[in-house]
Formats: sequence, C-alpha cells, structure tokens
Amino acid sequence: MKFKKIVCMALLCAAVLCGCDNNDKVPSEIVVSGDSDSVDEIKPFPAESCGVILEKETEKAVSLSPAMTEIIYEMGFGDRLCAVSNYCDYPESLSIPKVGSTENPDIDAIIALKPDVVFTLSLLSERDRYMLNHAGIKVLTPKNPESIEDYYTMYKEIAAAFYGKTISDPLKGEFKNVAVASDARKKLEDAAVQVDSFVYITEMMTLSGNDTFAGAVLGLCGENLCDKSGYVLPEECGEVVPKYIIADDKLTEAKLKKDKTVSKMLSGGAKIIYITSSYLERPTARTAEVFKQIKEQLSESE
Repeated sequence: MKFKKIVCMALLCAAVLCGCDNNDKVPSEIVVSGDSDSVDEIKPFPAESCGVILEKETEKAVSLSPAMTEIIYEMGFGDRLCAVSNYCDYPESLSIPKVGSTENPDIDAIIALKPDVVFTLSLLSERDRYMLNHAGIKVLTPKNPESIEDYYTMYKEIAAAFYGKTISDPLKGEFKNVAVASDARKKLEDAAVQVDSFVYITEMMTLSGNDTFAGAVLGLCGENLCDKSGYVLPEECGEVVPKYIIADDKLTEAKLKKDKTVSKMLSGGAKIIYITSSYLERPTARTAEVFKQIKEQLSESE
C-alpha cells in the first residue's frame, strides 16, 4: 500500500546527541513518498558520538577510563571490550588485556587489537590521537561530568556509540541512547536522601563547591553551604553551620576538629556523616552508593 512515510533524514543528523533535550526527539518535518506496509525504521548509523561520526555500530572497543569501563559493562556491552586501562578494576571479574592509561597508553598494542573506538574521559595527547585516527580508530571523549546534566550527557554519548539513532519508543519518538541516559539520571536522582544543609569535606580537607561532580551529586540531598567554585579550604566558605558535615571516610572526628573552621561547625551542632569518596570520583551507577551510606547513618542517629 502506498502512503507517505516519515523519514526525517536531514533534521535527524542535527538532532542526534547535540546535548539539548529539545533535540532528543525524532523530527518529523520532512515527508517522502514510498511503498511499504509500515513506516520504515530510521537507519541507526552513521551516527554521532562525542562529536565524532561513527559509520557503524561499535563492535570492538578499548576503554582507557575506569568509569567508561564500568558504564559499558553496566549497559551490557562488556563483551565488546577487547582491552582496558591499567586502572580498570571493576567489575571485579574483569580479566581482559591492559593497555596502559590515558597519560601513557600502549598505542602499538591498541592498534594491534584493531578496535573500532577508544573510550577515554581525559584527552589523549595529540600524537596518540593522530596515531589512532591514522589507524582508522575513533577516539571518543565525553566531558568529565561536573553536573547531573553532564552525567546524563556522558551516558547518552557512550550509548550512542552502540545504539546510534536506534528508536527506543516510536510513540515517544525517543532515541535508545537518550532513554538509557534518562534512566541513569533518574536512578541517581531517585536514590538521593534529604539531609537539609551540608558541606562535603574531602580527604585533603577541602570543601566541594556545587560546580564539582561531588557537589552536584550531594546537592541532590539538600543545600550545599559551600557556595564557592571548585574545591576550597574550609575558611574560604566563611562561618557557616550546616546540619551535616559529609566527610571522606578516611577522615576522623579528631582530624576534622583540628581545623578551626570545621571545629566551629561541630560546636554549632553539625553532625558528621562519612562516605566513601571513590563513589564520587567515578561517575557511574555506583555513585548512588553514597546515598545508601548516608541513609544508613541517618537511621542509626535517629
């Protein structure tokens, strides 16, 4: 039966993975005639990921980032990794070749494996990128998250390397990689527990601002009273008294009290909650584990 089919090819290229939610829906402005019993599916590739055009689905990959490795396994594509960095230690059953790190990758070994792409959260040197690109290997580098929106975008970019422009839900007009990213963000947000006001103190005795990933994640719990940018010394935040001091679990109350500013917070009634900071250092699904730790300690104090 002849009828008009929604094809959307021109606008689709601009819509995929540009990072804007308004462009995450399949466009429907261009109409082409054709013969079919149903609307044809949009071809998933070529597609864009991290500003790189991929001609085909990623079937073989190298990850030079522990976070990327975790996320790729989380998405169910762990069997497509042919090598990882020396620092990749999760999943614990991980037993595939190691090829150095972002700072010092074994480029010859990577090229010999002939992967489609190399994932990394930090930029490779210009020389390393050139050698990989010259060998026909794409380098995908999502932005290292500093916000919840960055976290969502990172998931979307990684998933695009495997799903491309695959439609997840024709009724919603949503791409599969967008659905994966939305689900990851929702799980993180849903896991948060409320602590009212807080400051987060790292192992180095610095406070985390809201424009850091740690600050953004913990900001889902309440108001971060450290309104500075990046990581700063406690005295730089002024005399604030949060309801809770969320501290790296390598710290102790005795060490916290050695800092005059933090000591005043404790004297003012601030309570201490300890968390494992490594969960905040790798932006993956395991980041939500900090909320479990917070919830357990809140329950114990009641």
